[in-house]
Amino acid sequence: MNSRKLKFTFNWALIIILIVLFGGISVINSVFLSFDYLVGVMLRNIVEIGMMALAVTLIIITGGIDLSVGSTLVLSSMLGGIVALKGGSAAGVAAALLTGTFCGFFNGVLIAKIKISPLVTTLATMYLYMGLARSISRGDSVYSYPATQILGTSEIAYIPLQIFYFALLCFVFWFLLAKTTLGRKLYAIGLNENAVNFSGVNTARVKIAIYTISGLMSAFASLVWLGRFTSIKYDAGTSLALKVVTIIVLGGTSIMGGSGDMKGTILATLIIAVLNSGLTVLNIPIAAQTIVHGVILVISLVSYFVLNQQMLKSRIIQVSGAPKTGLS
Repeated sequence: MNSRKLKFTFNWALIIILIVLFGGISVINSVFLSFDYLVGVMLRNIVEIGMMALAVTLIIITGGIDLSVGSTLVLSSMLGGIVALKGGSAAGVAAALLTGTFCGFFNGVLIAKIKISPLVTTLATMYLYMGLARSISRGDSVYSYPATQILGTSEIAYIPLQIFYFALLCFVFWFLLAKTTLGRKLYAIGLNENAVNFSGVNTARVKIAIYTISGLMSAFASLVWLGRFTSIKYDAGTSLALKVVTIIVLGGTSIMGGSGDMKGTILATLIIAVLNSGLTVLNIPIAAQTIVHGVILVISLVSYFVLNQQMLKSRIIQVSGAPKTGLS
């Protein structure tokens, strides 16, 4: 009777890191274990970045990148807030979502149709959207309105509503990547886009779709962000893109495309949530927190490389050790 061996994958390494971090911080400071802190601070503070990371994972698997997510979030907030002042909450929400969707669609068209590098395109649009946000707001803050307040501050059974959104989106994006033909196309594009083109798949349409999804997710995150913080300025999204990319790379998705999964991104989001909140609870200075983030990311990258090399060697051994068939 054959027994299936449990493989030690990179996701298992992430789970161990998560448990060790959580356990270590909890032992040092028991405040970290309180329900109010775990749910009301740790998880609540990572939701918006986690939402954007889910969408950008789809992009990075194709070998692309989206550095404009932070600026898209801010621009969506700005336009939504301004429209809400005159047209009400529903109009504000619609304006925000349409703004983010258009920003993502614009990125996708530049990358897929005009063939500009994703890095160059989204770096340029990051500054473009930030500049538009500053011009529209004239450098002033935009404040939350009833719809965003509901999205950003409401609770169900003492659990912030946005945590439920994030949990639902985690399932949706996992299903999209792991169980649909779109997910298979994304991996294929990341491995060999030319071959996918020759197989009859419209890769340009796929790319435009995932960049549009990224813009929409940034817009939705902007509604939660604005409701949670009550106001936002044009430069609020400056570092968000790097945080999003850090989570995705920490989760094991290759920046070169073709490999990675949504489970890794979700686990990495939880690791960063524990790390951020834990270091704050331990009163670690901001400069030291940045160093710790860098060390964790380097360790994860090295672990990812080592595990991949071991898996590759095991496959080579299996193939070389396979019984030969055919005529001698």
